[in-house]
Amino acid sequence: MAAGRQECSICMDIFKNPKLLPCHHSFCYKCLEDYVKVNLSNGRFNCPMCRKSVELSLGGVASFQENFYIDTYSKEEVKLVCKDCKALICVLCKTIKHESHASETVSDAAAEVKKNIQIKMNQCLNKVRRITDSEREAEALDRKINDAERNEIKALEEQRLQLIKLIDQEVAKMKEKIQNVYKELRQQNESLKRDMKAELTKCSTVNDNARQIIDQGTDIDLIKKGSDLEQLLSAAMTETSLKPMTRMEKDLFSPVTIKVSELIQFIGMMRDSTEITP
Repeated sequence: MAAGRQECSICMDIFKNPKLLPCHHSFCYKCLEDYVKVNLSNGRFNCPMCRKSVELSLGGVASFQENFYIDTYSKEEVKLVCKDCKALICVLCKTIKHESHASETVSDAAAEVKKNIQIKMNQCLNKVRRITDSEREAEALDRKINDAERNEIKALEEQRLQLIKLIDQEVAKMKEKIQNVYKELRQQNESLKRDMKAELTKCSTVNDNARQIIDQGTDIDLIKKGSDLEQLLSAAMTETSLKPMTRMEKDLFSPVTIKVSELIQFIGMMRDSTEITP
């Protein structure tokens, strides 16, 4: 196994039959069993290191996964990966515990992990590019919303000036309605932009972490962290409905020719709302 001795934080001695908790902390089987007997409450106990709550199944401490990645009895260099157990092993391990198991070299296993991660990374980068394009479209939509609001308010004000006091009250009502509608549209678009930003940050962060492991990590790092990275990249690639709306169906306000009769219509025709469609 890998050189370097690791100690159980309970007994402060070399690991013996290490068990791995869901929080990724490991302890000797016997140490953990004794600890659980004292600290178990309602079927749960806290990890001795991080204090995270852990559920104990009916199988007891024995049901927790054995941590094959911990050096338990040898200073032999890790050279192989047991494909059946998915564990890093040395030549001695191969002859003692994994004799009948299929195995491959660490470098070959790491190359496969690296290949899979790079595929996921490329897919993730494609999503980043799509979101970036959508983000630009959302910025353009911002300008359209602002221009539409400004132009319609201007037209409304021009109508109001012709009627002076007689139409001031109606103008105020219609202006408020326009502002409320566009405020809602703006809020919807701002919310969409925030979601895009958050999704972009998530994808970029996961991808950067993966890149760091690939560029700077060892083969053992890839073996240990490859599965988690693949899961994170897969989660980051989950498609989300972040496509912005790109077109407003109709203006809220349309000016009309002013007539003496039907005073309300002098201000203009109002729609209940306007829509932006993809």
